[in-house]
Amino acid sequence: MDTDPHKSTQRQNAMFSAIAERYDLVNGLASMGQDRLWRRAAVRALETSYGGSLAGLRVLDVACGTGSSSRALADRGADVIGCDVAVGMLDVARRHEADGPHACRRGRRRGGVRYVVADAMRLPFADGEFDAVAVSYGLRNMPNPGVALAQMRRVCRPGGHIVVLDFDMPDDPLWHAIYTRYANVALPLLGGLLGGNADAYRYLNASISQWPGRRGVMTMLHETGWHDVAARPLTGGIASLCRAVA
Repeated sequence: MDTDPHKSTQRQNAMFSAIAERYDLVNGLASMGQDRLWRRAAVRALETSYGGSLAGLRVLDVACGTGSSSRALADRGADVIGCDVAVGMLDVARRHEADGPHACRRGRRRGGVRYVVADAMRLPFADGEFDAVAVSYGLRNMPNPGVALAQMRRVCRPGGHIVVLDFDMPDDPLWHAIYTRYANVALPLLGGLLGGNADAYRYLNASISQWPGRRGVMTMLHETGWHDVAARPLTGGIASLCRAVA
């Protein structure tokens, strides 16, 4: 996939920082709560890849946004670095982390979380530094997703796993039409009323319709050196979860 000049790091920082404060609220309402279920599915998928426990593993959460996925990974015992280009998003993430409390299930140790500003296409980490990588809803917004996936492959140790969660499009024509109509109306409306930036949410909706979905992500994973690539649709194909091994 070629670099998209309309998705520069500067534009991503400005747009996502502007909608950071209400980002989680709008997403939750627009997806009718499904976004939380999808994030849980992504964490469970990664946990399953490591025998049911992330305790003590070093996990890089790319495009972490407000830190929802980073906190969920830490709650499973992982030591997480969440990175994002949007300074405003990371400000919200740090505030949520400081607010607490956070409980680790079954009495397990909760992992640490640290947030850093970083461009996914130029990750400032050493080769093989992480045991696993996660990216939720962020890959499609990157100027060149293939370059980003290659960087994630570089910083993931051999045999480590990646999970990629993102929006998709249903295969069923009727469900596709219903979902598209809903998304075209609901996301900009909620983004304007609650998020204060309807244009940003129009962009996000357009980015979903133009995204190649799980099939495109699987191809990019293969092309960037990941193997044992697999994917499954979520909620009738509205979202999808891809997995692979470094």
